[in-house]
Amino acid sequence: MPGDGGGMVEESGTRNEQSGTVNGPVAQVGAVHGGIHFNTQAGERLAPGQLPPDIATFAGQADELAALHAMVGDSARVAVISGAPGVGKTALAVHWANQAAQDFPDGQLYVNLRGSDAGDWPVSPTEVLRSFLEAMGETRIPADVAGRYRTLLAKKRVLVVLDDARDLAQVRPLLPGGTTAFVVVTSRNQLTGLIADGARSLPLDALGAAESRELLARALGEEQLAGEPRAVDEVIALCAGSPQALSTVAAHAAGTPIAVLARELGEVLAPPGVGSWSERMASVLDWSARRSATPPAWKDRVAGLGWLGNRNALYAAAVAASVTTVITYTDVIAASSFFGLGYLLIRFALLLVGLVWLERDGARGATGAGLVVGTAVFFAVDSLTSLHGAATVWAWLYFFAVIAFTAALASRLAPLRRVFRRRRLVRPSGRPLAYVVLGAVAVQFVLLFAGLPLEYGSTTVIAGLGALGALLPVVSIGGLCAAVALTEVSDREERSLAGAVVVAYHGPEVLLILSSLLLGTQFTYLGGGYWATGVEFAAWTVFAVAQAVLAAASAGATLALLRR
Repeated sequence: MPGDGGGMVEESGTRNEQSGTVNGPVAQVGAVHGGIHFNTQAGERLAPGQLPPDIATFAGQADELAALHAMVGDSARVAVISGAPGVGKTALAVHWANQAAQDFPDGQLYVNLRGSDAGDWPVSPTEVLRSFLEAMGETRIPADVAGRYRTLLAKKRVLVVLDDARDLAQVRPLLPGGTTAFVVVTSRNQLTGLIADGARSLPLDALGAAESRELLARALGEEQLAGEPRAVDEVIALCAGSPQALSTVAAHAAGTPIAVLARELGEVLAPPGVGSWSERMASVLDWSARRSATPPAWKDRVAGLGWLGNRNALYAAAVAASVTTVITYTDVIAASSFFGLGYLLIRFALLLVGLVWLERDGARGATGAGLVVGTAVFFAVDSLTSLHGAATVWAWLYFFAVIAFTAALASRLAPLRRVFRRRRLVRPSGRPLAYVVLGAVAVQFVLLFAGLPLEYGSTTVIAGLGALGALLPVVSIGGLCAAVALTEVSDREERSLAGAVVVAYHGPEVLLILSSLLLGTQFTYLGGGYWATGVEFAAWTVFAVAQAVLAAASAGATLALLRR
């Protein structure tokens, strides 16, 4: 209950008073035995332990292990393990890291950067930094992830393993600050830029015959090897000292005689010393995949569309779509001469560049993918509006060729599923260009809705396809521009992809619309479905010019936002 002097009087008669200014925590308690300690700091950070399990069958490379230990003793900061595919770079890094983990009490970080994975998209540095910060206990990830990462590791004894790096651009943002952390990078490339900056180089060679036999013995046991000595020697010679190839063969030897495996390998591999290392490793992995694969059911064999993933299928579909485009554009070319033909040449040139770059690594590959995707949107738009204009046999062939091309392209873009991540929304205030993009896209949509009833007034299926084709670029390309305006696109590959899509679609389209104004009453718009004459021409000219200006504004502002 309240007492005199601002104090509290307990039932026992004990009087507790407090006076003066307090700048800290205050607690009112009863009898106290011992000291009182206030813990005002957040919970203690746990040291991350992300290393994969040690390699049980690791053998050989004693000199390389000693070299890594010596680098740490010499206060080196970065070691680059380089070599051909299958030579054991990852196995060496993981085995040594598990041995040396106790020397890094503040934790061990690991990431597979997928730099050489042909079936997946390389991991972006930003994504890695976010995962590292979360592993180190960060609950609120800041915008400057690289700066926060370097700050956290500046004085910590942490081991960082960056496995399968693609190039210097992927590695450099992941190097911690300070001089106490140690980084091990594995890569098929030598990463000479890191070496020039002071990193230590550790190139790997193939295992010798004795080391290869030791690896097989650890995996299979000496007893099994002793029972088939000739077959073991043959397998060792065929695997050419590759730890990955030897481990792959050992995995199949659990239930199959080694002699059988040696015979199968001899059928798919060239004799020892013939052919490149990479080709031999690819052949071993392909042999292993076929041997492990479950035979497909007859339904899967009938309905399988694996051929779509073939690059030649994509090229063939692109040629078919291009040829049918030219055929359906004969009227436009005849009326416009230079403009129509030049327009198609620009379109096809962008498509060719995109197809050539599609398989490249990094930003160039993303640019190639964007150019092909932007051209695919054009094909889809034009085939739909061409069906509305004249539903001839050629128009339908054009439509089906575009469907085949889109399906083949989708199968090649499977790695891009990792590019489109959940984005953080950004208010357009403070970015005037964002308002330009959003305004241009909104007005484009309104103008199309105003013009569509005049052009596609009927309710037939063909007219519906034409209307869908007219709206498609605003929904897809305009939606992409709006997404860039409302989110923070920080990844280099994402910027390249989005910018290339916008350029591939809007660039030639704006040029065609503006150039076609010189055709007078033969001006055409919306895929050839409308040929303006007489008094209608003036209204549709204004409409087309407005569309061109809006498209140029949204595309230009989007590209400027992507460059920030």
